[in-house]
Amino acid sequence: MRKTLVAVAAALAFGSLSAHAGDVQMYGVIDVGFSYVHSDADQPGVDSVDKFTMENASEFGSRWGIRGTEDLGNGYKVGFVLESGFKSDDGTLDQGGRLFGREAHIDLYSPYGTLSAGVLPVFGSVLGANGLFRAIDPLFANYTVGFSSGFASASKWTRVNNAVSYVTPTFAGVTGYAMYSFQTDVVGSDSKQVEGKSSADRYASLALRYQNASLEGILVADTTLYGSERQNKHSDDGFTITVGGNYKFDSGLKFVTFYQYFQDQELNTAQRGGVAADGINSFTNNQGYGFVDGWGASFGVHYPVAGGTLKGQISYRDMDNQHDVDFTRWTVAAGYDYSLSKRTAVYAMAGYSQEKLEQANKESATRMATRLSSVRCTASNEGLSGRFFP
Repeated sequence: MRKTLVAVAAALAFGSLSAHAGDVQMYGVIDVGFSYVHSDADQPGVDSVDKFTMENASEFGSRWGIRGTEDLGNGYKVGFVLESGFKSDDGTLDQGGRLFGREAHIDLYSPYGTLSAGVLPVFGSVLGANGLFRAIDPLFANYTVGFSSGFASASKWTRVNNAVSYVTPTFAGVTGYAMYSFQTDVVGSDSKQVEGKSSADRYASLALRYQNASLEGILVADTTLYGSERQNKHSDDGFTITVGGNYKFDSGLKFVTFYQYFQDQELNTAQRGGVAADGINSFTNNQGYGFVDGWGASFGVHYPVAGGTLKGQISYRDMDNQHDVDFTRWTVAAGYDYSLSKRTAVYAMAGYSQEKLEQANKESATRMATRLSSVRCTASNEGLSGRFFP
């Protein structure tokens, strides 16, 4: 059995090397702009803060990458993706300084579906070829600094390490998805975790997507199996269920909506605090959200105006953590995208977000943010265009 497994691994590795010689493409996106944020923690002794800064990736993550494919014949292909994120405002690597922290995987395409292995974006995100939240995100903005589906959800992961995924062929508009990560990540003293064992954080997800000319719907269920050797232990595994979609009318008007229910999801403010992060940290003594139960919902619209796309969103999230702190958030936001060419676009976003926290005699963190004059460019050496690999 061991010899068989080694042979398969060797064949896949050789196939990826062959793909370099077959069809290799280099691509990239750079997103940089300016941001004004006014924030008010609404607590005695905590002053409001005004910030005007240059920002990286208010809408899309800046990145460059290499991808390739090799045709094996009879409907089979092997391919790879290596994608590196960087911060356009200072040039440093993103994703914790990892060279290919956004994506690094090999893919086997066949008439029976697509099998991938490596560092993979999860289905419950807007990332990569299979980021299903692209169908439900009204503004398509960066999770941490913009206004997006992340402001109404508790989806922790955007990508996971040591992962295997399978995507079925599409039948009557329906596509199935499955993923499993043997170890999501290793941070600090959590290095005691052993890949594939109960000591490690693991991740699993199942999803469905339906598409026709006007309608797109998704259903994503995922779970995080918390490891026994993690720093912040938790007895129950986390899970989310998300359902949503969009409908486009002949006039170009598009409705975008989703609902998510979640339990025992671990969140910190860096992941989902957004413009409210400072107030939440001051209220919780830098402990963040913790492990949360609750729900979130969002409704948005797209409408073509003056050659661009006008976008709007209203969302709400209600959750409480293991310390009985209740978090409720309202967000109202709008944006406008205008393409200058196939590869270059400008956009602007503005919005208001209020997150109220209640426990004992403490309450409320309020945040307001406005995004100004951002520019996004994409580039490729193979004639690729548009906003690929968001």
